[in-house]
Amino acid sequence: MTKFFNSEIVQQELSRMQELYLEINRMGLLLSVEDKREQLNKMMQLINLQQTMYMRVTLSDDPDAKQLVNQVKQAATMLGMPPGDIGPQFYDTLKQNVQKMIDSLPK
Repeated sequence: MTKFFNSEIVQQELSRMQELYLEINRMGLLLSVEDKREQLNKMMQLINLQQTMYMRVTLSDDPDAKQLVNQVKQAATMLGMPPGDIGPQFYDTLKQNVQKMIDSLPK
């Protein structure tokens, strides 16, 4: 592991992302309105952490960080998205979409 990924802050954020991902998936699909709201709020937290991590890796000179950026762009290509569309604005769009889902839930 390189210096970038050895950073305590990076390790904490990666750990929190994994926790959120698992919590979101454990909740399942058939949820009450309140559980759905909680799941979407966790999704928003996850996207925020992913956006922060993406910004960190794009600003780093660390070879492993650069490799991660390339892997994210390759994954986007496999999903039919142009690699150039992946960046901070991509995460902003995701957050807007999740917020729309939260806003559409019954009060």
